[in-house]
Amino acid sequence: MSSGDSVLESFISNISDAEENARNNTREECPVGDSTVETVIKALAYFIILIVSLVGNILLILVILSNKQLRKSINYFVFNMAVSDLVNPLTIMPVQIVQIISGSGSWKVDSPWILGNILCKLSYFLPDVSLVVSIESLLLISMDRFVAVVFPLKAKLISPKARLISIGCAWLVAMAVHAPYFYTFRLFRIDNETYCKPDWGPSETHTKKRYLMANFITFIIIPVCLLAIMYGFIARTLKSKNKKSRQRLSFEQRSRDRQLKKIIRLAVAIIIAFVVCTIPVFVFTFTLIFLWNWKVPAICAFRTVIPFICLFMLHLWSAVNPCICFIFNKRYRNGFQQIPSLANNCRTSVEEESRRRMPKGATSNGKRLSKTSAM
Repeated sequence: MSSGDSVLESFISNISDAEENARNNTREECPVGDSTVETVIKALAYFIILIVSLVGNILLILVILSNKQLRKSINYFVFNMAVSDLVNPLTIMPVQIVQIISGSGSWKVDSPWILGNILCKLSYFLPDVSLVVSIESLLLISMDRFVAVVFPLKAKLISPKARLISIGCAWLVAMAVHAPYFYTFRLFRIDNETYCKPDWGPSETHTKKRYLMANFITFIIIPVCLLAIMYGFIARTLKSKNKKSRQRLSFEQRSRDRQLKKIIRLAVAIIIAFVVCTIPVFVFTFTLIFLWNWKVPAICAFRTVIPFICLFMLHLWSAVNPCICFIFNKRYRNGFQQIPSLANNCRTSVEEESRRRMPKGATSNGKRLSKTSAM
């Protein structure tokens, strides 16, 4: 595993001390580097999810922007997740592909040094901010649906403005939590090669462990518990609506109830996909912190294969999320037809703006020239 792998990548990459202890305590020699076949498979797998993530999230953003009916309810949070998921194919995935192909975890951009340092910090800051924003977005979606199902009379209190404020707060919290990256991540020269690694200072071991453990509890364990509780209440509330009560509902109320269930199915599908993609890294991290006490067993698989699978599954989430949205929501699929109209509207607005800024004399002269040419 390369020393530069990102976070929840920092949860894995920052076990370098434990890995070193494991190497010192075992005589087993692990193979260094991947074979040509392994390199091709890994690079191709990352390239595929990079393209799917980039195209899928851009399309999802354009669909929501081009359809006014989608600019409401949980679509605010789906749009926010699509924006945050775009960070991965633009930052950490290219870094991973370069490291896989080169067979080295060294940092390739080191000239000028200040530019290399900036890219080093941003390449690990942005993906981790993106991950936390995605988790917070899942919580916001769950809270939105929880209020809509359990307290339907209070659902109108959640205005678009409140949703936008909560999204802004999610980004601010994520950036504040990962602000230490701008201090810790930096370039180092080791054996004539440049590496992007975190340096936590003199008390590195204790500071790093406390920081990672606090992040894991705050953004993994607590959100998972809250999601389980909220969807438990949602399921119980929906079950309590028996057939007799539904028969007494008007046609409009029944159609609204069906639409609500479709939205809940989409939300549940997104959460299940997130759990499937992230459970390897969560299990590995939980085991590392609470069972192994930060000491990785002296087995090659725990230092090579498993960390790669954890990171790949984590990065896969940004490609799976837009696919889930298009599969489970017909409105998203139908929204493809309105993307050209969005482009036309943008072009029209740009032309109108340029006409407004054009001097009146130039406009009149242009008209005279056109009339002269016509004559």
